[in-house]
Amino acid sequence: MSPLRHRTPGDTDARRRSRLRTAAWSALLVVGALLAVVAWATASPPGSSPDEDFHLTSIWCPMPIDGSCETRVGEEGETQVAAPHVVVSAALCTAFQPDNSGACVDGLGNDKVWASRLNDGLYPGGFYDVMHWFVGPDVPQSVTNMRIANGLVAIALFTAVAVLSPPASRRVLAYGFLTVSVPLGVYLIASINPSSWAVTGVAVAWAGMHGFMTQPDRRRRYGLAAVALLAAVLTATARADAGAYLGVVAAGVVALHIRTVRARVRTGILPLLVTAIGVVGFLSASQTGALTGMYGTQGPGDGDLFFANLFALPSLLLGAQTESLNWLDTPVPPIAWVPLVLVAGALAFRGMRVVDVPKGVALLGMVGVYVALPLLVLQLSGTPVGLEVQARYVAPLVPAIMATTLWTPCRGGMPRLGTGQSALVYASLVGAHAVILHIQIRRFVTGLDVGGLNLNSAVEWWGSPVSPMATWFLGSLGFAVLALVLFRVQRADPSDERPELTGEPLAAVSPALTPAA
Repeated sequence: MSPLRHRTPGDTDARRRSRLRTAAWSALLVVGALLAVVAWATASPPGSSPDEDFHLTSIWCPMPIDGSCETRVGEEGETQVAAPHVVVSAALCTAFQPDNSGACVDGLGNDKVWASRLNDGLYPGGFYDVMHWFVGPDVPQSVTNMRIANGLVAIALFTAVAVLSPPASRRVLAYGFLTVSVPLGVYLIASINPSSWAVTGVAVAWAGMHGFMTQPDRRRRYGLAAVALLAAVLTATARADAGAYLGVVAAGVVALHIRTVRARVRTGILPLLVTAIGVVGFLSASQTGALTGMYGTQGPGDGDLFFANLFALPSLLLGAQTESLNWLDTPVPPIAWVPLVLVAGALAFRGMRVVDVPKGVALLGMVGVYVALPLLVLQLSGTPVGLEVQARYVAPLVPAIMATTLWTPCRGGMPRLGTGQSALVYASLVGAHAVILHIQIRRFVTGLDVGGLNLNSAVEWWGSPVSPMATWFLGSLGFAVLALVLFRVQRADPSDERPELTGEPLAAVSPALTPAA
């Protein structure tokens, strides 16, 4: 047993300065993330994201109807609700019409019309109940508030899990999560699509469980457990399929840290609880019917379809970086997605330099689901890649897979990237984000039939007091500030490298939770 190391005043001052620097960095990164979220939240009118007519109506009139909307039974026995015209029809103005600006949305009023596209049990419903709190008389402002609120939820949870995690895990989160966040992750998080909570929740649940297995400090460890459970609840109330993904990532964490779980069996309780929450969410909605084929499709396909989908599947699996935004009508240009795919691939190959049995099993399970699930649903639905199953459906698994790929226990988590490597990754992410945000704003300010750098020229629609160009600049700057975390995690924070001193070495306090466990 090693003796208690005496703390000198110099040690105390150094730790205090280190904590102040960490707090300053954290504040800077949060401000950057907030600027990016607000830019994306204000870049498009209501109805711009996939199926937003369905989601908007479900938010304005959450089920079961509690008096918030007038209802009636339609001719075919379906439930119909009376919702504002702009809520029901905003998507019709721009969906699949990339040359149309968002101007026609402003012409839709608040007069009530009947709608039947709403959540009647397809989704768990908790997301819609919470978003209903933000409903006000000004529909566009309400939608913007909802988008910002979802962004704030993501910022709060990612910040909490990063602060509570040990330094090696922070590197994995920065390299693993940030590098696959553009464009689909950022776009979905700052939206009113339930996939916002799914993307945030699955990633944070994985990070919380992983941190629980690797953090030697007891208080922080249980803080991470609380964050993981909160993220699991968030996920399970958003989408049924995301609830199933909680079980997948929980199994992946157990496999990755099987030595820790064997040595301290009670550490397996957290993944079990996360899985249980996911099961409840999965069974609480009728989305589970997709496992027998998507609604309205022609039925199981033949062998020719299977092999055609197998050969085309990479385009779907890379969709987090390459898939078109909005109603799949706003393409991501190669100048943006090519660097993103190359960076993610290079980091993945770096992480695969060391693969032991636990890591191999964890990756095999998660990647297996990521590949097999869309292929299965497409086959059962009789549809080819590009129809029905979209990248956002499986996108919640991407950050967890990437972070698992990068985790290398025998090397203390993950080796730090060099300054040159960090600069290359940084430039790729920041440049791609700036390009895609510019295209997103252009899409609705004038439509894609108008080009040019100046977004303030020939404006047909804009709903923010901040000009389009200023929004693009501030959003791009905010993401650039957030991405500085790539340089921050190059160096370890001394205040977090060792646990609270107890008079015993770490191995004696918690032998199963050391990096070598």
